[in-house]
Amino acid sequence: MAKAVSTPAKRSAATSRPLASARPPASFKTRGHDEASARLATILADSPPHALLIVGPRGAGAGTLARDAVATLLCTAPVEGGACGTCRSCRLVASGSHADLALITPTGAADEIGITPIRELEQSLALLPVEGGRRIALIERADRMSEAAQNALLKTLEEPPPRTHIILSAAEDSSLMPTIRSRCASVRLGLPDSAAASELLATQLGLDAATAMRLLRMAGGRPGPLLEAGVTGDAARAHAQLRRQLLDFVGVAPHARLRQIPALIGDASAILAAGVDTQEGDATPADGEVDTQDGEPDDVAEVEPKKKTAAKRSGAKPTPAERRAAAAALLRLWRGVARDLALVAAGATESIGFPEDLHELTPVAARCEATVWRDALISIDRALTAVRRNGNPELLLDAIALRWPRA
Repeated sequence: MAKAVSTPAKRSAATSRPLASARPPASFKTRGHDEASARLATILADSPPHALLIVGPRGAGAGTLARDAVATLLCTAPVEGGACGTCRSCRLVASGSHADLALITPTGAADEIGITPIRELEQSLALLPVEGGRRIALIERADRMSEAAQNALLKTLEEPPPRTHIILSAAEDSSLMPTIRSRCASVRLGLPDSAAASELLATQLGLDAATAMRLLRMAGGRPGPLLEAGVTGDAARAHAQLRRQLLDFVGVAPHARLRQIPALIGDASAILAAGVDTQEGDATPADGEVDTQDGEPDDVAEVEPKKKTAAKRSGAKPTPAERRAAAAALLRLWRGVARDLALVAAGATESIGFPEDLHELTPVAARCEATVWRDALISIDRALTAVRRNGNPELLLDAIALRWPRA
């Protein structure tokens, strides 16, 4: 099930829209995506399309950019290609009470958008705008629409009512019907600029610059989940300590490593519970590419955080899913360490994930050939895949601990 929320606004149909400049409008809340923001402003200038699809990695800002589009289209006094932020319409949009805005998001145990809210949307868009301007539908995480819902939406896209605009945001668009994609103007964005994203984290979470950058790297360059969880500097410090422990494993006997695994799982689980789902070693999409991992929030403000670890349920025995989540978190972090060691051993220090750890990585990397660290990286990646396929997480971690290079 999904819910459709009507929200209300005022806009003069005759309002002229200034052409977008090469720079993004100052009013846009999206940060670190100047090129995509400027492209969106250009699309919205003059004759906005009836349908717009914004695609970007989960947690990277596609949802925020979609809301910038909503605010711009409903603003009665646009400034430099964006919303003014002060008119009645902008205030209504900000408060979530604009009568000409319908919001649809995934809900329910299936975390999907079913056909019912799409049918209700079709009826809603057939009505005249309450405020006299446009009617807007914002479908967040549109890649979670069921096949029936997509077929229902396609009918509206093929014959859109006058003065209506449908905006879809999604982490990836491969699950959307080609006929839906072909009827939408599209804006694609990759991960946000790291400097802009870390500055955003530092400002909103009250962090120093180094801590904000480390947290951003831990999250694979995606600031959204960190902002949603209100992550503190403790998570960054715990992460640095856990990486040191894994580096120290090089000098630890195999039987001693096995005894430490439960504590390492607990440390990784605590980081996960703090709101950081580590993405170390994952491929990071370039601008214009998209992330294809399913089931994750498209942007920080769009959905409530999921409860991912046993730490969320005080005193309860971890479920199999929670055990896998904690093991996967540790393996991703371990994979990041292995990747950095392999790169340092190969002399490619400019590409490591955590440059601030170079002084700790260098002496450890020198103990083995680059091919040894590469093989360790491959083994960890395979173990992570096995965990995702319901392999026994404890046995897989024990195997990695025993195979970790010793020197």
